[in-house]
Amino acid sequence: MRGSCRSKNRESSLFVAALVAAAGAVSGCGGYDAEKAREVCAEHVGDVTSPGLAASYADCMDCFQECGSRCAVMESAPPQFACP
Repeated sequence: MRGSCRSKNRESSLFVAALVAAAGAVSGCGGYDAEKAREVCAEHVGDVTSPGLAASYADCMDCFQECGSRCAVMESAPPQFACP
């Protein structure tokens, strides 16, 4: 009887681990890869010619790599970016 409890506990643990892995995969879904993010950020930020634009470009990369097309572009100078 003790062996069957261990088996059920192991199955439950594996099931929970699979759910956690699936949730992590889904929550990370939708972000752009670095190449796609660079293309989009080049359009939004342009040439990085100042420290302010460098920070804006870095924010842009972070946002688009995390949120993809859901990244919101704020109307500001330099541009700012936010994930919903």
